[in-house]
Amino acid sequence: MKRKIGKYLMVASQKEKKNVMENISIITYDLYKKMKNFLEKSNNKTASRLYLQSKYLKRKFTGTELNFVTVDELVIWTTEWLKSFQDRYDIIVGIPRSGLLVANIIGLKLGIPVTTPELFINNIYWKSNLIPEKEEYTNILLIDDSIFSGKSIEDNMRILNQSRKSIVITKAALMVTNESKSLVDLHYKIVPYPRLFEWNLLHASKGKLASDMDGVICEKCPPGVDCDEELYINWINNAKPYLIPAFEIDLIVSNRLEKYRADTEKWLTRHGVRYKELVLWNLQSKQERNGKYAQHKIEVILQYKPDMVWESSFHESKQIFRITKIPTLCVDEMMLMR
Repeated sequence: MKRKIGKYLMVASQKEKKNVMENISIITYDLYKKMKNFLEKSNNKTASRLYLQSKYLKRKFTGTELNFVTVDELVIWTTEWLKSFQDRYDIIVGIPRSGLLVANIIGLKLGIPVTTPELFINNIYWKSNLIPEKEEYTNILLIDDSIFSGKSIEDNMRILNQSRKSIVITKAALMVTNESKSLVDLHYKIVPYPRLFEWNLLHASKGKLASDMDGVICEKCPPGVDCDEELYINWINNAKPYLIPAFEIDLIVSNRLEKYRADTEKWLTRHGVRYKELVLWNLQSKQERNGKYAQHKIEVILQYKPDMVWESSFHESKQIFRITKIPTLCVDEMMLMR
């Protein structure tokens, strides 16, 4: 739809003589672009909320909300799926890395050896010592966690077929789209794009990201530690890392005070966290925070207008999403509010 509108406006704008509807369309679109650019760049809270609300409504209206799948759901879906298998496979071949997650669940549940395409052609596989050895594995389930273009599964089919002639390969994916389901023999769940999987969370950037610090990038501060200054500074310097993305974080927003910036930046550098901006709370004392933790983050987020927020607390996640309408991942519950 977006491409059709763009093409129509481009053709209309190039005409020397335009009809009334074409002129109205071009003027309306120009006004929309100017208003959108103004709202996007504005630091005014009302303008920012209006801009983010319009993005939220657009996602709802166009059906482009982000679909999030957890590891728990993957395990449940795989367990239900294998009950419907019509065949008894000799071996499960998982496509690394995510396909191996599904392959291992099936292999463990059904007591079948598991391997990868590269290991299969070298006769290397994993199995229990109690599983009888087979002279040859000919009935193969080639599996991935999801499929979109089908390129990965076809490339791995080629590897298997080139290694042996007398094999039967069943192509499978736990999750497909309506467009890709015909590319496999077996599938379980239709999960449309855009989508994000918990097991790929740290490797799949979904636009501009704003992330909480404690409870997301590093462990949460233990109870009572922040009441003792010496213990708290020691904790900041030695906190255990938790979820550190392989990509650059656009904004880290934390309720730590500004006076702890140097220690925080040293920790981030030491643990290889890449980021563009770090916003801490510019207050003199912790008491001044007065429990307004979500409000502080919301004010910063409204200025930066990211595409996604990672937050540790469920309560704060709810408040952030309610006010900003930005897809917010609650890390404590591994739940996406969208």
